[in-house]
Amino acid sequence: MITADNFLTPARELGFNFFTGTPCSYLKPFINYVIDTDGLDFIDSVNEGDAVAIAAGATVAGKRAVVMFQNSGLGNAVNPLTSLTYTFNLPVMVITTLRGEPGGATDEPQHELMGQITTAMLETMKMAWAYFPQTEIEVMPALKLADDYMKKNNQPYVFVMRKDDIAEYKLQKKSAASKKEFNVIHKDRFELDYNNREMRTPILEAIQKHLGSEVAVVATTGKTGRELYEVGDRENQFYMVGSMGCALAFGLGVALCKPNLKVLIIDGDGALLMRTGSMATVGAYKPKNLIHLLIDNEVHDSTGGQGTVTGGVSFGAVAAGFGYDKIYSTDTLATFENILDEVKSKNSGVTFIHLKTKKGSPEKLGRPKVTPAQVSVRFAAFVQEK
Repeated sequence: MITADNFLTPARELGFNFFTGTPCSYLKPFINYVIDTDGLDFIDSVNEGDAVAIAAGATVAGKRAVVMFQNSGLGNAVNPLTSLTYTFNLPVMVITTLRGEPGGATDEPQHELMGQITTAMLETMKMAWAYFPQTEIEVMPALKLADDYMKKNNQPYVFVMRKDDIAEYKLQKKSAASKKEFNVIHKDRFELDYNNREMRTPILEAIQKHLGSEVAVVATTGKTGRELYEVGDRENQFYMVGSMGCALAFGLGVALCKPNLKVLIIDGDGALLMRTGSMATVGAYKPKNLIHLLIDNEVHDSTGGQGTVTGGVSFGAVAAGFGYDKIYSTDTLATFENILDEVKSKNSGVTFIHLKTKKGSPEKLGRPKVTPAQVSVRFAAFVQEK
């Protein structure tokens, strides 16, 4: 058994100072110590997959990030670990617990199967891993092994933490009680019938025209990123692949680490429905430099046009309930352009724009000729200059 600072002090010396994740009783002393320690940031994520995406965004912004969660949530993190950090070469450190360890302490029945397959899952995902160090003398060699691997391969490294690996540590800081009063009344400003709405391409052209090349743009998975590339490929644009629903969490990681850089996340209705909870994290941390744009055509456009369930959803009211500072809703291009001019200042407050469009995309839509790895490198260079 080691203390939290036995691990975190040398980890910090290696540059690891950005932490995110979800709680586990095994991790409690570890998370508590991070929260209590000046110079270490802990972002409380609503789920494990979002935590991976937040850490990936922080990594692009130049931080060295650590993701922590219970192994019961490993399945939730599989998608971004296999299609975001792996595909874009983003080396985050992962610490997952081993609840239900075979031959270990008696645990709740829901942990039995996952305890048996956790390490096998990591190996199937081709992730380098090791057991969390149990003595102080093991810490530096373990960290050096992880550090060397991450730097050499630009891939995540996983520590598997067992029961009682970390000594008890009680949280000293008290959370400040929220005093905000919510008045969740929002009127959607949709004026046009479906046939008179724009398709996605003119919207993306307007973004480039009004925001230029000084804003970091994260485009959600599928045709949105492909169309943005066709409109005009730029180094400030990140074309998400896979990682369904993770664009907002990824953009949040960038925005939190680069407060002087405006960050625009272009989301889709199908993707946002998958991880709506990430809006709560945005509303809680309130990065004033973040714009969350939802292009809502009420279909899964990238997978054949099957309908989503957003026809009766007021995302503006949802955003207000989650604590966004500014909320807009429209289905006209002219109004959307006016909104962009209004919110492009650096500290306009965390902003949500719900934009209704028609479904469909250009008939001969190509794919980016830059690889995800190349996109990652040049986007990181752009972000880290700011």
